[in-house]
Amino acid sequence: MEPSGTSENFCGSTEKCALAVGIFDALHLGHALVLREAIKFARERSAKAFALTFYPHPAKVLQKKGEFCGLIYPPEIREKLLLGFGLDGVFFKKFDSAFAGESPEAFANFLREKFPNIAGIITGENFRFGAGAKADVNWLRQNARKFGFEARYASGAISDGEYISSTRLRKALVSGDMRAFERLAGRAYFCAGQVSSGKRLGAELGFPTLNLLWSPECRPPFGAYASRLENLKTGEVFGGVSNYGVNPTVGASSPILETNLFKTPSFGAGAEIRVELLEFLRPEKKFSGLDELKEAIAADMLRAAEFFARLKK
Repeated sequence: MEPSGTSENFCGSTEKCALAVGIFDALHLGHALVLREAIKFARERSAKAFALTFYPHPAKVLQKKGEFCGLIYPPEIREKLLLGFGLDGVFFKKFDSAFAGESPEAFANFLREKFPNIAGIITGENFRFGAGAKADVNWLRQNARKFGFEARYASGAISDGEYISSTRLRKALVSGDMRAFERLAGRAYFCAGQVSSGKRLGAELGFPTLNLLWSPECRPPFGAYASRLENLKTGEVFGGVSNYGVNPTVGASSPILETNLFKTPSFGAGAEIRVELLEFLRPEKKFSGLDELKEAIAADMLRAAEFFARLKK
C-alpha cells in the first residue's frame, strides 16, 4: 500500500503543531525519544503533535549501496504505531529524486508552506536532509527561526554500547534474532492483518492453522517461530507456532504466515489478528511428504511450549 502524498498534492495541516520528522520504521526506542520530545514541545504550546514521515524510503529512491534491505513495516502499520504512541496525526510525504535534490532552504520553506502554524520541528540527532544530505540538525537550529519555527533534536538511545537504529533492527530481523529485535524496538516483531482462507491442509494433519498473507520489504527468515497471536477484536491472546514462508512441501504462490495455536480458537477467516514472532525455531524445509511434515510440526509445537515455559520462570 502506498500512502497518498506527492510533491503536487501534499496537504499538510493549518493547525498549530510540533512536527516530529523522520522515517520511524518499526518505531524503535530511539524514535520514541524523538516522539516524546515532540509531544512535550506541543503540549507546552497548546499545539498538536504530528509526525511527518516519507515513502518510499530515501535509500531506495537514491539507490544507495549498503545495508538497506527495505522497510520493516508497510506504511499502514507505521501509521498505526505512530498514532498509538500518542501523536495527533501522521503525514506521509512521497520521497522522490526531485524532493531529494532540493536545498535545505527549500525543505524549510516546504514545512512552512504545508504547516503554516508550525511551532517547532523535532528530529533525531543524526537527521540529515537537502541535496546530498548535507544539512543536519545544526543547520536547523541555526536557521529555523528565519523560517518562523524552532528546531530541537533528541539524542539517540543506546543498547549494548551502540546507538539503536533501524539498520540494527533490520540486521536482527533478517538474521532471525527476534530477541535482539524486541530489545531494540521495545516490542516484539509482529505481523498483522486479516485471517485468510487456506487449503485446510493443517486441519487434515491435526494442526489447524490461521493464515495471514505477509510480505513486507524487509522480512524475517522463512521458517518456524514460537509465536503469540492476538485477536484484535476480542483481545484474546494465544501461544503457538507460526510457520512463515512458501511451504515448499505443498507449495505457496507468495509468502504466508501459518499459525497453529496450543488452544483451538473460536474464530477463523476474516478475523483481524496480530502475530508476534518471539523465537526462531528452525529454517523452512521441504519435507519428503505429509507424514514427515506432521512430525516436524509436532516437534515445533513441543519446542515452542518449552520456550513459553522458560518465559514463565
